[in-house]
Amino acid sequence: MQRYLSFVVADLALAIPVDQVFEVAPVPPLTRIPRPARHIEGLATLRGKPLPVMDLRKRLGLVNPVISRHTRMIVAWPGGRRELLGLIVDSVGEILSVVEAESPARIPASWVDEGLLIGAIEIQGRPVLLPDLVKIAECA
Repeated sequence: MQRYLSFVVADLALAIPVDQVFEVAPVPPLTRIPRPARHIEGLATLRGKPLPVMDLRKRLGLVNPVISRHTRMIVAWPGGRRELLGLIVDSVGEILSVVEAESPARIPASWVDEGLLIGAIEIQGRPVLLPDLVKIAECA
């Protein structure tokens, strides 16, 4: 059985393995950096160290980034890398326990760059996208 942290970005249900999650926090004040990639929001300070922060809506090619009281930053280790990355998401859900036998689902959002996804699974009749944090972090 695998465990995933579920979250929402632009009405899309997504999940990443719990072992890649360092923490979930409110979006902190960010320091802007000159000429970043369009999805990089800036740098946050985490325990005295700089942390690049990206807006996952922008990185997935979606529009209208929104900051609300539900918006969170997931601090993650992409693919077990040592460098942490902050991901701004619309909201964070629950920990999902997924049995290996659960069926893969088709990717329900044709407008999302499939190269940034590992795939999708179906949980309780709904598709959940599995982003590839290594590929997402490549431009960070």
